Amino acid sequence: MRSHLGRNPLLNSSNTEFPHQRQVYLSKALKQSGDSKKRPVVVVSTDIRNQYSLTVLVIPFSSDISGAANPSRVLIKVGEGGLKANSVAMCDFITNVEKRYLEREPFGEISIDSFKRIQRAIQIAIGVF
Repeated sequence: MRSHLGRNPLLNSSNTEFPHQRQVYLSKALKQSGDSKKRPVVVVSTDIRNQYSLTVLVIPFSSDISGAANPSRVLIKVGEGGLKANSVAMCDFITNVEKRYLEREPFGEISIDSFKRIQRAIQIAIGVF
């Protein structure tokens, strides 16, 4: 069972687990964005939403880091969150995914600092400065 260190255990009143903010999962194809393969995603929606909704808001990763200079993209180093390669969080591709399309267990969790950079890149992508 996953540790709830740093999280309010009262938010999860049942024994069922749900994806938590900052966790990295492998997701089935994100067809709404034209993607045709499984790829890692980081959950960006709040835990209370994640617990009660059938979907989670996610940011997909790409191992093509050539676009890392884009201000709405965030470079995450290999190993963080369980990523197997340097990857770019594509914050201009925020989307929702049904929880059932996420692999059963998360790869890991990205750091608070990286998550803050992702939140800032989302703000840039949607024009909130």
